[in-house]
Amino acid sequence: MERFCDNQKFPELMVRTLCDDDGIRVVDAAYLFAQTTDNEDSVLIAGTRLYKDNRVGLLGICAGDDRAAGYPGFSIWKEKLTRLGVPEHAIIGIDIPDGNLNTLTEATALVRESKGRALKTLCVIASPFHQIRCFVSTVSIVLREYPELKVYSKVGCALEWNKRVAHSQMTTMGKRSELIAGELDRINRYHEKGDLVSPDEIINYLDQRD
Repeated sequence: MERFCDNQKFPELMVRTLCDDDGIRVVDAAYLFAQTTDNEDSVLIAGTRLYKDNRVGLLGICAGDDRAAGYPGFSIWKEKLTRLGVPEHAIIGIDIPDGNLNTLTEATALVRESKGRALKTLCVIASPFHQIRCFVSTVSIVLREYPELKVYSKVGCALEWNKRVAHSQMTTMGKRSELIAGELDRINRYHEKGDLVSPDEIINYLDQRD
């Protein structure tokens, strides 16, 4: 099997994922992928800006509390969002099956929640180094379970690239700039497992979406 990142469509996919913001006029909801405390400001600030700009009606966050994985939990993130100016009624929790928190289970739960709520448009937000995997994971689930859903990519706010931080269930430490290579490696491995569709399929989805 061809490695995901070796596919000739991958450079196009990468650029379109990281530069998709112009497509987000107004969407039904945005989901803030779980981050460690070190990286949470990236998504909390970006999500708040979308809401205050009247470009999204709801902000979704993981409903669980997985301190071992580095995610502070729903109640803490909800409090931080409200302090940033997002009203409580605009914040919803997304339950992760079996409490098994990782990028793929978040994407799966998010798409199923979106289908249950009959959402038509959705935006996903993650830290910049994590964004491509989150978007690819979400679109992979969308294509399998809810292809009518239009998903957009909003990159979280960039934080200091040379700062050492914890990432990926607190199992990875390094400068944020160093985490990019590990994210691409995970994309390759999860594509090989069959969790992620090919770049060609995602590009085709984007072309039809737009």
